[in-house]
Amino acid sequence: MFSTSRQLGLADFGDDAVTQETLANLDATIGFLREHRSHEDVHVHTALERKIPGITASFAEDHEEDDRLTQEIEQLATRIKSATGAQRVELGVEVHERYNAYLGIYLGHLYREETVLQQALWDNFTDEELIAIDGAIAGEIAPERMGLWLTEMCASYNPDEITLILNIVKSEAPPEVFQGITQLAESVMQPAMWAKVRARI
Repeated sequence: MFSTSRQLGLADFGDDAVTQETLANLDATIGFLREHRSHEDVHVHTALERKIPGITASFAEDHEEDDRLTQEIEQLATRIKSATGAQRVELGVEVHERYNAYLGIYLGHLYREETVLQQALWDNFTDEELIAIDGAIAGEIAPERMGLWLTEMCASYNPDEITLILNIVKSEAPPEVFQGITQLAESVMQPAMWAKVRARI
């Protein structure tokens, strides 16, 4: 999300190629967020509601607002695609501002998820149950889409987190899958960070 904000801010919307690349990245980010919301609604919220009825109500409202705001950003992006000259540059500034406003709201939502909901999951589910939820989510993601998710994860996680993921893959997946994911991680991670991960796996 932060890299998308940076790209929107740096983009020269007077340049056709830059505009196209920037809007494609924005579209991809919104796609990840929409998919993330869907997984939470179907798997995480449903599981929590079975044990703690009502706990996810405010988070579901947040998700409805998220969907509305991202749709507005997408509509603005569509206008940029058909605009030219100064109008497109002005709309580029506007989409950057609107996206950042949304990002500010979304960070508060994430904080509540990673404190309130995360603690509720830890307090009310066994490790096996949590792994099953994670597995159900992963099972819904097509292999080519999982590759995109893994690219984002490898580019965003710290060495401890990547090491944990790769060691799980190493113990549970065929060697060629492990090799493919390690190559992916190496290609997107900073060299110093990758060196730490490589030494640990």
